[in-house]
Amino acid sequence: MLELEQIVAQNITALRKQHMWTQAELAEKINYSDKSVSKWERGEALPDLKVLKKLADLWGVTVDFFLHENAADNPAQYMAPQRKKRFQLWVTSLAVCLVWLIATAVYVYVSINGDKYVWQAFIWALPASFLVLEYFDRRYFGKRATIFNVSAFLWTLITSIFLQWLSLNLWMLYLIGVPAQIAIVLTRQIQRSK
Repeated sequence: MLELEQIVAQNITALRKQHMWTQAELAEKINYSDKSVSKWERGEALPDLKVLKKLADLWGVTVDFFLHENAADNPAQYMAPQRKKRFQLWVTSLAVCLVWLIATAVYVYVSINGDKYVWQAFIWALPASFLVLEYFDRRYFGKRATIFNVSAFLWTLITSIFLQWLSLNLWMLYLIGVPAQIAIVLTRQIQRSK
């Protein structure tokens, strides 16, 4: 196991290089000399706690990042809470965009082949989007929007089925949605009361 000085040195160096800063640029940002930064990166000295806090705030990590060997290999584990939430929102948004990209690709492919019901690819993207949102809500945000996501999934799924087979006049599917919606609300209330 490395000495604490070497661990801190490796982690500071890794983040500085990741941001493509020179030692002088880093020193300027935290109001220290480049000689101090050089000593820290060589493991000859340890920055004090105030400096570690400045560095953590600068790079959006926790102070804990600097104290763990090979922390630079998995920086997401040490992200500061605000930065972590922002990262999670971006990942969730990207996943939903991927659903719409797939729907657009299906639309283009089917329209090239001349099918007249090509617009329905976008209709099916709606329930898929809410399914993706629910997955990431459970993974990242502690089921904050579960009732909304599941309800939206239910109603957009019913609407997608209705519109897909419009000629069959399946409007009665909406009647199934009413008790299903009540079950969703009651299930959520039961989970909250545990």
